Amino acid sequence: MPQGCHIMETGVGYPSVFVVDAPQRNVPFVPPVSKGRKKWQHAQLLLWIFMLLMLIGLVVQGYFLLSFRKELTKAATQREAEAPTYEKIIQGERPPKEKPAAHLTLGALVNTAENGALLWEDRKGLAFHQGMGYRDGFLIFNQSGPYYIYSKLFLGDSSCLSASQMVIHKICKRTSQYPKEIVLLTNKILTCSLQNTSGWRRSSFLAGIVHLEENEEVFVTVSHKRMVRVGDDTQSYFGTFMI
Repeated sequence: MPQGCHIMETGVGYPSVFVVDAPQRNVPFVPPVSKGRKKWQHAQLLLWIFMLLMLIGLVVQGYFLLSFRKELTKAATQREAEAPTYEKIIQGERPPKEKPAAHLTLGALVNTAENGALLWEDRKGLAFHQGMGYRDGFLIFNQSGPYYIYSKLFLGDSSCLSASQMVIHKICKRTSQYPKEIVLLTNKILTCSLQNTSGWRRSSFLAGIVHLEENEEVFVTVSHKRMVRVGDDTQSYFGTFMI
């Protein structure tokens, strides 16, 4: 009996088991990505990175340029505020002592030297000179260099009954290198038009930058000194400063 059972167990054959998946429907088809498309995607990514870097560079460059411009403007403003001007000199503010400068005003009377140079007050009121000399209407320069030179004359005629005249206002230079006087700046003003039947008033202003050598002399002339009106120190003056 035990042997029969043994024979039955060993004699029975078992079938092989196969698992078969059920068929799936509506599965999307994903095509394989080609190598060329992958390269194009990589190139696009690099292009965007490059454009982003360029944009960042432009922003940084603009920031530095704006900062540099602000610094230049600040320095120029500070330098302009510290630099002497004829307005500051007229208001009584003198330039630094290390630079030659002068500001002369007309006195109570209008007088001229033998050569026609206007005579000025060089010490009283707003008048002064430093680092240069003054004699008989002439400013004498002791140091060579570029100078800002200016002159203002307050002119007028009380009646205007006569015909119009041409008033000529000049700043001239006298130098040992040339036998004649040299005109540096000039202004011509026609007096008394038809609208000025009761009187005529006008200011003549000259200003410019010139290079002057040591021992050269500068002075002011006017063709009709009787038309120069005397007032306070701010109406008629003559001056210079080294720049």
